[in-house]
Amino acid sequence: MFWALLFAYLIILFGGGEGLAKDISKPVKQHVQDEARMKRILAINEAMLKEEAKLAENISKTRKSMAKLNRNRSTSGDELQAVFIAVEQKRTEAREKILDGRFKMKALMTAEEWSKVFADQPEE
Repeated sequence: MFWALLFAYLIILFGGGEGLAKDISKPVKQHVQDEARMKRILAINEAMLKEEAKLAENISKTRKSMAKLNRNRSTSGDELQAVFIAVEQKRTEAREKILDGRFKMKALMTAEEWSKVFADQPEE
């Protein structure tokens, strides 16, 4: 139990945003010619970016909460576990929304458009 809590704590402290959402607005505007599809793709991408920013903000707040709990000698394992469960649930929800957005964008782009849009994206 202790090691699981420690591992989760380290992930929260040193983990960050998930890096799943990338701003692809410029290449979408350049390579998707259909105006209606382009606007839908851009809206989806914007929603994905906002979701990832919201997750990063939540993780930052969790770090502060964890630091406060960690300083308190009387903090129980259950209290720490509750924080870990809550943050992991938010991460899972954010990942699902971001991945859902990816597949929506994929459905809106042709294979050629997809290749061109993501051709210049850096691999991390």
